[in-house]
Amino acid sequence: MSGSHIAVSVVIPCHDSAAFLRATVDSVIAQTIREYEVVFVDDGSTDGTRALVEQLIAAHPDRSMTLLAQDNAGVAAARNRGIGAARGRYILPLDADDLIAPTMVASCAAILDARPEIAVVFTDRQDFGALDGRHVSGRFELARLKYFNQLPYCSLLRRSVWEAVGGYRVNVSGFDDWDFWIAAAARGFRGHHLAEPLLRHRRHHTSQLTTVMRDYERLYALIILNNAGVYSGAERAAAARFLATGEPAPLLGASRLIFTQRYPLPPQPG
Repeated sequence: MSGSHIAVSVVIPCHDSAAFLRATVDSVIAQTIREYEVVFVDDGSTDGTRALVEQLIAAHPDRSMTLLAQDNAGVAAARNRGIGAARGRYILPLDADDLIAPTMVASCAAILDARPEIAVVFTDRQDFGALDGRHVSGRFELARLKYFNQLPYCSLLRRSVWEAVGGYRVNVSGFDDWDFWIAAAARGFRGHHLAEPLLRHRRHHTSQLTTVMRDYERLYALIILNNAGVYSGAERAAAARFLATGEPAPLLGASRLIFTQRYPLPPQPG
């Protein structure tokens, strides 16, 4: 497929993802349109991920698929590497253990095609695995996003959004999507909520979120300082004090509480 015919680039960072990656790719192959490419970024895997990606590319010679490899640098850096090499005008970040419904790319791209004032299309999320349930996304509004992430990471965005923001920031890897949405909203970009559960999000006990939640307050404090212009002086000062001294900040604690209520961790086995 020539670059001129690629509408959407699906960017899949991979790190020791061999257990789930085939199902993820199958969900992309099942899309109802063909004008897309898949860009894999192997982020320093130590299992059979890279070999599996090579097998998947060989098994689908009629699809545009590319493998990039780098030393382990985290999901944010891997996304940036993949998007930098992508050829589509629209970008869909997709984790290597999640699935998308067959109509996701077509439905979201149709909205961006028809509405030039919209920069991001986001859907609802259907969890499966260790926890099940549908989660309705919130609003693409800076006043809300600055305190709690309302959107799924896997949303279709115009490449121009990534370029304007400067990519995903690597100092908040794990919450880089939240930081990215705040930065996009602060620059005036607008989003559209497609109220269908087109993202299937795998919940399991060893997900990155389990690790990230142990570091929630620090990461949120960094997000505040990354996007200093959208927070008050008092909020910036509280974030800076926490990073410097560990002094508890009600803002950080309240955000964590909201997050855990909306996004509970699966119970640990045993």
